Amino acid sequence: MLSQAVEKTTTKHLKPRLTQMVSWCIMALSKTGRLIQVGTGEGKSCIVAMFAAFRALRGEKVDIMSSSSILAERDLKEWRKFYENLKISVDCNTNKQDKDELKKCYKCQVVYGTVEEFAGDWLRHHFGRLDIFGERKFQCAIVDEVDSLMLDKGLHTIYLSSDMPALQHLNSLLAFIWNSANQYSKIGREIIVGRKHPFFHVVLEKTKGKDIDKFTIFEMAEEAGILAKGSVKNLRNSHGIWIDLSSVTVDQLVNFFKTLERRFPSFQFSLYSMNNDGSIKGLNKEPQKETSETQRVPLLLSNGGLCQYMYTDKNSVLRAIEAEIEHVLHFTPCEQSLDKGSCYVPGFLSDLVKSKLKVWIKNAFYAQTMTMDHEYIKEGHGVVPVDYSCTGIVENNMKWTDGLHQFLEMKHESKLSDMTAITNYMSNVGLLQKYGDQIFGISGTLGQQAETETLQKIYAGIKTCQIPSFKRRKLFEVEGVIIDDETEWIEKICEVVTAQTKPTPYRARRAVLVICETISRAKVLHHALGDNVLNKKLYISNNMDNTAIFAKNLEAGEVIIATNLAGRGTDLQVSDQVKTAGGLFVVQTFLPKNARVEAQAFGRTARQGSPGSAQLIVCISHLSEPLQLLVLIKKLESLLGDITDVTPLYQDRFVMQLRLYQKNHSDIQTNDMSSTLLHILTKNSNSGIKTVKKIRDDAVAEGLASYLECDIPKIKKKAELFSQYLDVLDEVYKSSNNKPEDSYLSALNEFWGMWLLINFNENDSIMDLKNKLTEDLKTARQKLRQRESPISNLHHYTAFGNELRKNGHLEESIKMYTKAIQEDHCWAAIAYYNRAFTSLTQQGRQQDPNCLDQALEDLQNALKSVELYCDQIEVTHRYSKQVKDLGIPSDTRFDNHMTARYSVLFLFKANINEAIKKVDRARDLGGKVKVDESLVYFLVPALHFLPLTVLSTQSLTLIRSRDPLKIQQLISHPSFDILNELMCLESLGLTHVYKLDTLFSLGGFFSKIHRTVSRALD
Repeated sequence: MLSQAVEKTTTKHLKPRLTQMVSWCIMALSKTGRLIQVGTGEGKSCIVAMFAAFRALRGEKVDIMSSSSILAERDLKEWRKFYENLKISVDCNTNKQDKDELKKCYKCQVVYGTVEEFAGDWLRHHFGRLDIFGERKFQCAIVDEVDSLMLDKGLHTIYLSSDMPALQHLNSLLAFIWNSANQYSKIGREIIVGRKHPFFHVVLEKTKGKDIDKFTIFEMAEEAGILAKGSVKNLRNSHGIWIDLSSVTVDQLVNFFKTLERRFPSFQFSLYSMNNDGSIKGLNKEPQKETSETQRVPLLLSNGGLCQYMYTDKNSVLRAIEAEIEHVLHFTPCEQSLDKGSCYVPGFLSDLVKSKLKVWIKNAFYAQTMTMDHEYIKEGHGVVPVDYSCTGIVENNMKWTDGLHQFLEMKHESKLSDMTAITNYMSNVGLLQKYGDQIFGISGTLGQQAETETLQKIYAGIKTCQIPSFKRRKLFEVEGVIIDDETEWIEKICEVVTAQTKPTPYRARRAVLVICETISRAKVLHHALGDNVLNKKLYISNNMDNTAIFAKNLEAGEVIIATNLAGRGTDLQVSDQVKTAGGLFVVQTFLPKNARVEAQAFGRTARQGSPGSAQLIVCISHLSEPLQLLVLIKKLESLLGDITDVTPLYQDRFVMQLRLYQKNHSDIQTNDMSSTLLHILTKNSNSGIKTVKKIRDDAVAEGLASYLECDIPKIKKKAELFSQYLDVLDEVYKSSNNKPEDSYLSALNEFWGMWLLINFNENDSIMDLKNKLTEDLKTARQKLRQRESPISNLHHYTAFGNELRKNGHLEESIKMYTKAIQEDHCWAAIAYYNRAFTSLTQQGRQQDPNCLDQALEDLQNALKSVELYCDQIEVTHRYSKQVKDLGIPSDTRFDNHMTARYSVLFLFKANINEAIKKVDRARDLGGKVKVDESLVYFLVPALHFLPLTVLSTQSLTLIRSRDPLKIQQLISHPSFDILNELMCLESLGLTHVYKLDTLFSLGGFFSKIHRTVSRALD
């Protein structure tokens, strides 16, 4: 029945091949999970569909997981008629926009989709409580490209975004860290130098606490000739200190430090300068004695009186940046200094900062090394990661954590996103383990023994088998080469591609697929091929329209330059003319991370019995440093081996024996010739490619061991903790008839996210972590029941107050706003603002002078607090903009975003100022005020939304298309910035804004006069 349905409903009306029938039958007969390796091009989608139909006809629900949404949607489209013919309901879980669509999808017997969507929908069901799955159980999972999803992306973790507005307070600190990291640079192979300081700043810092003041230093500088005679006397008499150091030379600085060392022997300096060629030169050559009392400080001196600290290890750099942060970082509540470069962070975030500071600093340095069109690209919606090493997919819905994403946004001056704390998550491993022993998978490359054994250890009861090809594979692999120089590497690739696309006496022109490691290198090769290859296309991003590449068969002379996007799962068809000429020629331009990725690339050719060939062309500078060293050693061995190589003698001997054999076909000559040929063919190859492949495969095996011993236990620990938190959420929902207060739920989720960031340590036992989480959640829930913030977050109290005000409990809401103010008055702008208007609303027409006085004071304090918000935006902007090395235009997306954020706060200040005037006037004239309430979105004049209206009108077609990427890019457009910032203020507690009307009465006026006279007489 299944075979007939395939023949009846598929495009070519072909019966399933024997290998396809055997493959799905093996899975059907397996009581436990089975992973099958089927050659590339053998029709895996047919095997999957037939096995899925078999399980569905047994009454089971089947989930089919693909490595990308493109493949999932393609397979559903191709096999929908097959399922309909069998009366099996089927759908795909990608591009579903709302809860009802997803519920309808998961009612189907068979669901195609990506692991990301299955995991995300599980989180929406269990964490978001959207009831998506209904009664659906984890009965059967069929994983396409199983090795990629289970091994390469096994640790890949999905999470739903969680609003945690308080983390925007970290932006100024992150900007300072990014600015500091960019002041450090490497000179030579081992030395790192820090930011440049005037020499006297360095001395003051190093002599701190030694009773040495700045004037003592200036006197020594005068003695060394750095300052003119009499300068110190003038400096003592002046109020400010400003010194022109522009004419100070390195030699003068050396003399100064010698003077300093003579006067204070406990301080010793190793002085250096940089030569024109970038080399480092020592300046104080005389031997220096270092004792336990001396402090020898290495300094790089430069003209202009400037010094830079020198470091020989990364830990010293981390400590230096931490020391810099100490000077500028202040946890509130605290007095605000006059220094405009200070970073103020709410005190409730102090534990998070202390636990994560080193990680953030390391990520700032890591962001410096990352390059666009390699690890990430820039899209309309910002910086987007690229899975360049495995699939080449642009991961539009992924963001890096621990500040890395924010540092990259600062690097390219993109719109700055706020950090998030992950409150929910599901790994690929965790999701697949929910299917127990009913995981079935199929791939063209299950890998080597170490990889299959790893899969069997992670997924209990799973077995593997390999199905032979239906037709013998006709792949000819040209021996790979390693090129020393990148320019030569480009030339070699262009030479090979050009040669294959030109006819020869023995073959016609061929089509070529060039697979590159990164988007950047694909673009370089595309440009290098130039006019030598006229018919060429780039296939480098799943965000582009690539339909033209697959619309027709590849013809002779056509070239596709691609990333790994053209590897796994890509079915490139070639014309009969190309097949006759030898088939598709694949050029792999880098050493893949493992043999499976390599085999997937070569699997794009020689499919279904057609001919094809492939070659690996690698540049040595693209390899890791250990591999580069080993290749050089191999070349040296090869050079030495050539001196004693006797192979040419055997080759000459074979030719002579062949000629004798042609004259006289004797058995003796046949045996001699066979012996000589065997010696030539069995000689060990000196190929560097084989060496690096062997080393890579050994490294993969070691990595798999670490994967099992370290990564999997860590994932399991986090999964158990999250499961424990979900149990607590179940209790919360049950105890509130499935309607917990939004503020309660938000605060509890935020507590859990912060707990995970601060307390999770992979070295701790799972029992210790679970016990700690149990106790901490118990305490947190007790506090929340008493309307207290479990992490002392003032914004929680503002949210509690808003909820009480909404329900008409004005007196209680005022108490909550007061708690927020007591927690941290520095950031309590919204609490002050809400308290002022709630008090005025509560008293209504019974407002007394004390009420107006208190409201006026609250509004003035709110204004002062908003100023701090504005100051920190300026600090974030200033520190980020001080790094300018990418040729970025002055008016950037980052500038536009900061301007929008500042503009909204400016309008908030204007609203407060207007209210202050009205209250002040009412108080002076003995009147009262009437409060008019509006949603926060009315804070901004309609004129600001005009561009948004125009954009939305133009984008109706886009919105109707329901393309998640295009909608994401639309929302990230600068025209939405004002709206997004209003939503941000709303999440901090500013749900409404207020306008006042002053009401006067004659009685109130005379009452005011009476009170004034009475106070004067008293």
